[in-house]
Amino acid sequence: MAEFLIDTNVLSRIFTGDKNVKDFIETLDAAVCTVVYVECVQGSKSNREKRIVESYLTRFELNHITFDISIRTIDLIRTYSNTHGLLLADALIAATCFDSNLKLVTYNVNDFHFIQNLEFLTPPV
Repeated sequence: MAEFLIDTNVLSRIFTGDKNVKDFIETLDAAVCTVVYVECVQGSKSNREKRIVESYLTRFELNHITFDISIRTIDLIRTYSNTHGLLLADALIAATCFDSNLKLVTYNVNDFHFIQNLEFLTPPV
């Protein structure tokens, strides 16, 4: 079972050739969630790039959106969207971390730091 959930911004660095980030991430027991998977595929510029992205993502456990994640997402949006500008994708990512007891690996700590009890790991720059 994974210990970490990789955010899209981290995977983007890997897809643009950042070997240090790739090497670091590949030492972790990590997962991606449906939102991150879709964001990575959606960001692909061609069918060839989509195949490369999806092939790389197969190395990670894939956590799907569940009923419990949906309920937690609603609660997070209710609590933080007006006060901190929490967006749907980030709420789904945070809810997945809570549901699966994962630490979030992200460069965008500011998008999540206000969410109580959410744990982070920032990869090397």
